[in-house]
Amino acid sequence: MTTDKLRHAWGLAIGLAMIAAPSASAATFKLLYAFTGGADGGHPWATPLLTGGDLYVPAFYGGGTATGQSGTVLEYYLAPPEGFPFYTFAGAPNDGAAPMGGMVTDGYGDFFGTTTEGGFSLKGTLYEISGGYEFVLNNFAGSNGADPEGALLMDPLGNIYGTTSEGGVNGSGTMFAYTAGGTFVNVHNFGSLPSDGVAPASGLALYEAVAYGTTTEGGRHGWGVIYSVNLKTKAETVLYVFRGLTGGGTPVGGLLSDGKGNLYGTTSVGGSGTGTAGDGVVFEFNIASATYTVLHTFTGPDGSDPVATLIQDAEGNLYGTTYAGGAHGYGTVFELTPAGTFTTLYSFTNGTDGSYPYAGLTIDSSGNLYGAATSGGQYGWGTLFEITP
Repeated sequence: MTTDKLRHAWGLAIGLAMIAAPSASAATFKLLYAFTGGADGGHPWATPLLTGGDLYVPAFYGGGTATGQSGTVLEYYLAPPEGFPFYTFAGAPNDGAAPMGGMVTDGYGDFFGTTTEGGFSLKGTLYEISGGYEFVLNNFAGSNGADPEGALLMDPLGNIYGTTSEGGVNGSGTMFAYTAGGTFVNVHNFGSLPSDGVAPASGLALYEAVAYGTTTEGGRHGWGVIYSVNLKTKAETVLYVFRGLTGGGTPVGGLLSDGKGNLYGTTSVGGSGTGTAGDGVVFEFNIASATYTVLHTFTGPDGSDPVATLIQDAEGNLYGTTYAGGAHGYGTVFELTPAGTFTTLYSFTNGTDGSYPYAGLTIDSSGNLYGAATSGGQYGWGTLFEITP
């Protein structure tokens, strides 16, 4: 898999313990759930989806027997607190396996997501869960993409967009659409231009009928690109080429649009100016001026290897996770204000709180943050947590 998921350490109980955050902030960490690796699943890679007062969390493993653990979707009630399997994947050939990207919902009880494995061709699926039943909408076969890792995007008309990190005409990944009318469309094949990016591992951001995203590799320097795709003409434009060094490189997470023409994201490496070294950066890209600005450079103790898409609250504060680094080396949750003030809200300890948060965060109307740690916890299969900044 192009993002090299296995390079990271792999790390139906409900935890009600409160754990003080080891930082100078006033943030409070609350353990919501510890995955067991059994029927409820384990190793959640995807950002939780908050809808209707519940959290829906795809889990990469678990859900079946030792020979058939194809992953699950866990549903967690916030009030009263309770978690249980929402759907269990069956794996190839009739179902997907190993969900990694976050889901979207149409607001009518229908959920859409992808799996990185399984399906008829063992290259992943696009699925819908509705009324307690799951439907495979598309089997990725290589020519139409393979290994979709990023979250899906739904536009106001109900069309769904996503990426695959491999496959397509050039074998370098694709951007696809699934229309509200039920048609699967291959929108773009990456690697079609000499300067094009390859291996998009993230989802997409939408601004004025244009989709924006990143690739983990490719571009003139091999460190990935920021690109746009016009949804009407399907024309792709490379907007920025990562160069490593102080500007960062290998952006695994997707982009966040503030709705005002600015995009925000992270790179998983770079920032130090010494080639492959560096713990990553937070950046801003202005669409109109094509200006790229580094907002924060990670140094290790404040976090390292940010791989998730950022979120933003009503005041413009950015929130995100780092997969590693922090006070204990097991990842962090951070905040970056519009004025540039950076705060580590929480550093994971690899205890009951979890470790290695690959997933991003979601936020409720009160400003509470929800996320998932890929490993650690009481059973070693990851956790679901809440942070109040």
